[in-house]
Amino acid sequence: MNKIDSQHLDVENLENTSKAFFQMFGTRKLLGRQFFVDLETGSETNLFEKLLAGCGYANNANGFFQALVSRIGLRSGKGIIVNGIQIPNFYVYQLLEIMLPGNNSCPIKTVDQLEQRAFVRINDKPKMQEVMDQYPVRLSDHVIRQSMVSEGVAGQYLPFLEELDPTGHTITFDGHFKTGVLEQMYQNRVILLLDMHCPVYCRFCFRKHKSTRKEKIPTSADVKVAIAYVKEHLMIKEILITGGEPLLNKPHLETAINALIKIDHVQTIRIATRSIAYYPELFLKNSRAYIRYLLEKNTQCLDHGKYIEIGVHFVHPDEVSIQSLEIISQFVKNGIQVYVQTPFLNGLNTDGKVLGRLFSLLRQAGAKIYYIFTPCSPIHGTREYWTSISQAFKAGKYLREHLSDRCVPKLCTATPLGKIEWHTSGWAVEKDKTDENYTWIRTPYTLAYFKEFMLDYKHMPDFRVNSEGTLDARFRVDMGDDALLAGKRSEYKKNPEPEISLEVIEDVRSCLLTKSSLTSSIAKTSSKLISRVHKTRVEMDMGAGKDALEYIKCNPDITDVVLCLDHEALSSMEKTDRIVNRLKTFPHITCIRLCCKQFNNRPDIFTEDFIEKISEWCDFSIGNPVRIEIETWFLLPDEILDLHGKMAEKLVGRGVNVYANAPLIRGINDRPETIVRLANKLRYAKIEFHHLYVAGLRIQKKFNADQPVEVDRVIDIASQVRKECSGREIPLYIIQTPLGEVDFDLRKSY
Repeated sequence: MNKIDSQHLDVENLENTSKAFFQMFGTRKLLGRQFFVDLETGSETNLFEKLLAGCGYANNANGFFQALVSRIGLRSGKGIIVNGIQIPNFYVYQLLEIMLPGNNSCPIKTVDQLEQRAFVRINDKPKMQEVMDQYPVRLSDHVIRQSMVSEGVAGQYLPFLEELDPTGHTITFDGHFKTGVLEQMYQNRVILLLDMHCPVYCRFCFRKHKSTRKEKIPTSADVKVAIAYVKEHLMIKEILITGGEPLLNKPHLETAINALIKIDHVQTIRIATRSIAYYPELFLKNSRAYIRYLLEKNTQCLDHGKYIEIGVHFVHPDEVSIQSLEIISQFVKNGIQVYVQTPFLNGLNTDGKVLGRLFSLLRQAGAKIYYIFTPCSPIHGTREYWTSISQAFKAGKYLREHLSDRCVPKLCTATPLGKIEWHTSGWAVEKDKTDENYTWIRTPYTLAYFKEFMLDYKHMPDFRVNSEGTLDARFRVDMGDDALLAGKRSEYKKNPEPEISLEVIEDVRSCLLTKSSLTSSIAKTSSKLISRVHKTRVEMDMGAGKDALEYIKCNPDITDVVLCLDHEALSSMEKTDRIVNRLKTFPHITCIRLCCKQFNNRPDIFTEDFIEKISEWCDFSIGNPVRIEIETWFLLPDEILDLHGKMAEKLVGRGVNVYANAPLIRGINDRPETIVRLANKLRYAKIEFHHLYVAGLRIQKKFNADQPVEVDRVIDIASQVRKECSGREIPLYIIQTPLGEVDFDLRKSY
């Protein structure tokens, strides 16, 4: 890759590319609302001409491109600004593909190579070489182009002198059971490390040490040994195929998938890849061969009652490209669900607004927002990325206030014993008395749990058994706020289990599944048939008229519309069709959610014609996407039938996600084992478990009025779900309040 020759720009090509870009991708959803404010236009037409004029280069494309090139590589942290107008990174990346073409990936072994290829100037070359010798560097042309524009990208991949700081651990713990390519942290799922190489090396990676980068490539025999282990252990139902980059070793991937398909107790194959972010060429080369290959393998999995999911890491919105959005959209459109995990990294994404932009873009493409991992793994060379847990809580609060509930991730920490979700399945107990850098974190795991698959539990990392019988993990972490130290769990007296008759259960089910009034509005609206339940979300009765649609049109913060379908709307789709197509014309609407409680007790209403009509409403374009989702409700696991799974599979296969909520009702479904079974059955049916409502719903005020569900009962439920379920089965625990939804917090009273 050569430096940009600003004196010999292909202006005609750049100008044609610019016009094509803005014609296809010049939308508020993709470029952001502020860009249109800066251009002082409400129109999405002739944007390139308006951009030239706004930047002071009307009818002077060459002058504009020269000005733009002069600012590339400055990495100011504010992007590229010309005459007060911030130029969208999506657009700049497209231009850079012309100015600096290339789709390669290669190791960078010397400082001279780094300066030449990544266009950086190193002041202390000997020390930088020491960094690169200790922690190998590998970059893709894609990442280099993005790094020239964004500090949010450069800060992830370019080496820096502070990596020589030896604070922290040599390397993170890699599983309670490890043999060959297989690692196991939990009873019901394992990791297969098919290849430790990557197209690009993230500087915050917990496998960043040179010894890991230089590991010998496993053999086919190694993969088969791991598969044999899975086959022998009937509790294992999910496989995470990772590395390194597992997609770099297609023969091993083929061996693994073909063998796992034949194992009855395996339900889901998850493939973790970072290449969608930093090396999209892996998927797009050879006429998108890898996308087609994975879709074919998913079809084979479906024939055997299994399915593939893709797990991706994105850290900063500047690393989201047109290519990455296209890849995600293609997977989702054709039935492979994509979920996002985000490391929380100092200096890169600790601002809630940054995360909000990131999650909004990815959700528009169809990805599910899954985890924020906090803190960064505390190993050598990563200290610059470390954050406090309180910073993560602050960012999470921003997301809850400003983003759709479907964009809000779980706040998760991977302790040496296993993951916890904060203030539900785990919490900080106290600081370690011997070293203030460490904190004791309560986990839901027990020694008996680990003895089921561990050879010698005495080799586990620092732990202690607490008074309730679960394990506390000693973990290097900065809480940032002592108020987050929740202390040891005190004993609680469980209330006697009430005797519930079948008649009462049916009464509760009838109340749940009967169309109810809208959730109370947090703001005044134009009609009683539309309720503003969040800054970004409204619920709308199908009887609402033009005034409701006008309200939505005039409130650009609204991204999600929940249409509450009744029997009439389900039997005749004409009115729903008109409303949906009208909503799709509003530039700020990204998701239309069909609340269909009848999916619970009447899944047969989702005929082939009905499903086809719903899928036609989806817009999978990159510039102006509109997602369609089905919301339903369940009370008990036995309500979920094979037919639900078949209908959900058809919907997911057309890019329509199905998610379920559940209310906790005292004496009916508030036992941990009941929610575990509910989570298991929803997962098996390909229905996402979205919210478990702890309190605040009308149905709970009616049936839990005499005896609400105790906080300790929720802790037991969350602990059991975390211990026995896959992380992909865990819901968000929610309280409905008059001012909207809030996350359950075990430190508070409800």
